[in-house]
Amino acid sequence: MSDLAPTGKLEIGRVISETFAVLGRNFSTFAVLAVILVGIPAISVGFLQMNFLKAGSLFSLSTVLGGIVAAVASLILQGAIIYATISDMNGRRASVPESLGVGLRSALPVLGVGIVMYLGIMAGTVLLIVPGLMLMTAWIVCVPVVIAERGSLGRVFGRSAALTKGNRWRILGLALLFFVAIIIVEAVTGMLGNASRLAAGGGIPRLQALITAPLLSVASTLLGAIGIATMYAELRRLKDGVGPEGLAAIFD
Repeated sequence: MSDLAPTGKLEIGRVISETFAVLGRNFSTFAVLAVILVGIPAISVGFLQMNFLKAGSLFSLSTVLGGIVAAVASLILQGAIIYATISDMNGRRASVPESLGVGLRSALPVLGVGIVMYLGIMAGTVLLIVPGLMLMTAWIVCVPVVIAERGSLGRVFGRSAALTKGNRWRILGLALLFFVAIIIVEAVTGMLGNASRLAAGGGIPRLQALITAPLLSVASTLLGAIGIATMYAELRRLKDGVGPEGLAAIFD
């Protein structure tokens, strides 16, 4: 990516194609990381929810705690995938232990950024939907900034806002494409699951709780993390003229 001039607008097609290219080159590594950090927690939460629904209960403390663990594990995955993606763009394949180590070391700062992002975006959405969407697009590369550049909390959000400035409508369009695709896939799998339950005479949707939902969670989290890392690298090229080799040097 570093062979292009550091000018112009963010190309949605380029980000999408690079996202799937990185996924293809690192599929086994990413799959192992995603199964460990998202798949297993998602299956565990689904199993708990299924049992409590079967018992006629709609709420349980263990399910809530399981959801918190799953959310933290998802943040660790983001750190691991961002590191592995930037390494891949420099022509080097990061191993599972190496990527997982970076994800674990960055867990606390990423968690802090994630909490602030969530509260800020939710507050903007409650006041008016548009401010929430604008904050989401301005802060969308905060986690890559934490992983690759570090710095104080205030600097992380300011840096993300500076990188995304001038491309936020394009970023919003890309985010909407991603969310619409996820909604469509979830709707289709939900209809198939309902049809299967009707054919089987009803009952607890074990397949959806223990297989379909965790797989969708793994796929959406994985593609989202790779896409954000790819977007960050592209924005660094456009704004700073820094190629992936310059980004990867930070981890040396």
